[in-house]
Amino acid sequence: MRTAAIIVLVVLVVVGGVLAWRAQVRPEASGRGSEPAAAKESLYLAIPQGILLAVSEVMAKFEEGHPNIEFMTTIDTPEALVEAIRENPKKPDIFISPGGHEAEVLRREGYLDPDTMAAFGSYELAVLVPKANPGKVRQLRDLRGPAVKVISLSDPDLNAACHAARQAFQNLGLWEALQPKVAVTGCCMESYKWILDGRAEANIQFLGCPLDPKTAKMAAQEKVAIAATFPREAYYVPRNVAAILTTTQKRKLAEEFLAFLVSPENIRLMAKHGVRNDQGLPLTRGPWGPEQEVGPRGR
Repeated sequence: MRTAAIIVLVVLVVVGGVLAWRAQVRPEASGRGSEPAAAKESLYLAIPQGILLAVSEVMAKFEEGHPNIEFMTTIDTPEALVEAIRENPKKPDIFISPGGHEAEVLRREGYLDPDTMAAFGSYELAVLVPKANPGKVRQLRDLRGPAVKVISLSDPDLNAACHAARQAFQNLGLWEALQPKVAVTGCCMESYKWILDGRAEANIQFLGCPLDPKTAKMAAQEKVAIAATFPREAYYVPRNVAAILTTTQKRKLAEEFLAFLVSPENIRLMAKHGVRNDQGLPLTRGPWGPEQEVGPRGR
């Protein structure tokens, strides 16, 4: 078991409790004899909080070569980003999923152009427990024990980590025994809170992503521990997936930025700024689609 201050989770947190926006506007020269200021062109991104800093580095680089571009961003949990796309009339031009499955859900519903889906980075699954480990979990099969009464998950039909966990439990022959213990909560952050306040003995998340300050503080106080990781051969390879929405009115600009985002140079840059590659894949753009979610064979 690994304890200590954990760098863990794709716990993607609502910023200030609402959707957060970022817009950068540079002052233009004015006065007699100056050239008219070029019109600004905006590009709207939906970004999970866990990789915001890394993507922001790429956005800043893109702006250096495109002084008339301004970015708008929505930053939230992956589940909330999906719901915002479903419900809000104004939709982003580009959506990024931490783990891929959220993008696959939106592709099936017709919101994402499948030809634009690009994968980068990779994640690994783990069982998290309260530091005291009341469920006595040291390996996956311990989840079947009587001391584990509740396992908190986000919706496995939507959340990538929990989709991968369900697939792994099914492939390992554990799902039937564990399903009665599973409590499906709201977003990934909510499911994590269940092991902080004692409502659950175990929680499933991705290892890795940068934490929000509140969660980092809790981890530093060693309130949670990593009890076990999942065998990689039991689940598909979760990756960050970026794609263009079918509703975009900025197709050319979106294509240009997406190609820039997932260039080898910028994937390496994002890896230096917190984007995980826990399964050691090449730092290059990868494909994404239903075949990548079949399981380990989709590697």
